[in-house]
Amino acid sequence: MATTTTKKSSAIASRPARTEASRGNIRLLNAGDRARVPCEQCGAMREIEYQYRPLVLEKTKVTVPNVLLGVCLECDEAVSVPAQSIPRIKEARQRQMKEQNARISFELEDRLNMIAAEVDARPEPFKGALFRYALARVVHDKRFARQVWKQAQSPNQKGTAGARVKFRAEIDIPQQAMVMANLAGVHDLSSVLRGAILTVDGLLARPKQREAIKRDLRLLAVGSGA
Repeated sequence: MATTTTKKSSAIASRPARTEASRGNIRLLNAGDRARVPCEQCGAMREIEYQYRPLVLEKTKVTVPNVLLGVCLECDEAVSVPAQSIPRIKEARQRQMKEQNARISFELEDRLNMIAAEVDARPEPFKGALFRYALARVVHDKRFARQVWKQAQSPNQKGTAGARVKFRAEIDIPQQAMVMANLAGVHDLSSVLRGAILTVDGLLARPKQREAIKRDLRLLAVGSGA
């Protein structure tokens, strides 16, 4: 029979001390189950009990309620995270969104609206989805990133100043994108986004890449509710 859990909050860093099991051999645990694992706090093997507790993410100080954790019965600290708890923690991290602001020209805003129209999407929700997609792709696709850096520094990204765009993105993605942008000689988010608009627009103009990018954009439109 499961024991009553406490309301004590546990803290977890970006890399927990111990994560249990892989997907291939995962066994779902219940509150009250016990095991023996190394406890870093005690410096010895200890018996743990799995309990549902609030979990405080150290980096963001966000509290994730009702996370199953392995709690040391000696020191009462959470010392292991079962695999079944990882999706809940990951989802809580990904919810940490920050509003981003950028300036673009009216001409580029028109291009954005035309890209949205091409996939039958409403421009406003689609713009944010497109920027999140572009920033994530910059981080993970070197060829795409090189095109963005080239376009960000080209005369084509200039125009009639005055348009402003706002969107929400996971905190880490714009930061990672800007680290790479700085190495490439692009030093502000607005320039990165201007380069991204021109890159996506250019891909739509290339017959061999048009269908692939349109497929991605349609999926973005559906996912953003555009």
